Amino acid sequence: MHVHPSRWLVVGACLLAPAAMAEPGEPVAHGVSIGVSSFQQLGLWRNAEAAMTLDAAYHRALGTQGPGRHLFVGGGLRYALPSSQTTFPLELYARGELRTRVGFWEPAGGLEVGFSRVSLPRRAVRLPMGVELYEQNDALVSGPLYFAIHAAPLRFHFGRFIIGGPEVQWGPAGPPFRTAQRLHLGLARLEVQL
Repeated sequence: MHVHPSRWLVVGACLLAPAAMAEPGEPVAHGVSIGVSSFQQLGLWRNAEAAMTLDAAYHRALGTQGPGRHLFVGGGLRYALPSSQTTFPLELYARGELRTRVGFWEPAGGLEVGFSRVSLPRRAVRLPMGVELYEQNDALVSGPLYFAIHAAPLRFHFGRFIIGGPEVQWGPAGPPFRTAQRLHLGLARLEVQL
């Protein structure tokens, strides 16, 4: 089933819309995080080179009671290493996610939208039977936007700190949004609640 990109925008806007659901005088949960990740853009004919990234992010709950305390919005900036393998080493993103806590376990999942020019495509086109044709230009590269489903099932809360293990994001990159998919693997994350 193909989902039109405008529907992704509507869902993202609903998750990322500012909301003031907290009662006056009550502090809203918020914090910062740093992480290490790897991602690759996968295409029908060509795959991008894999890139390692460092990222810093800010997040904030939409409230202190009811559903608002489980809904978080935020954004961040990623820097690719080594930057010589990139068109532009910085990536900007916004994320809306649902979090829940059971004891010290705090899994999260949601949607991410972003702007990225980090990966460069391989200069080869795959054909059946393992044949590769080498390209001299990047005309088939998709656009700089992406939409991704985000899942972080291994997150553990220790006081003001949250330590995260593997995370995964997957979704289309473009425009056009039919030719390339983005696979992002978060390797480790440390979050501090303020």
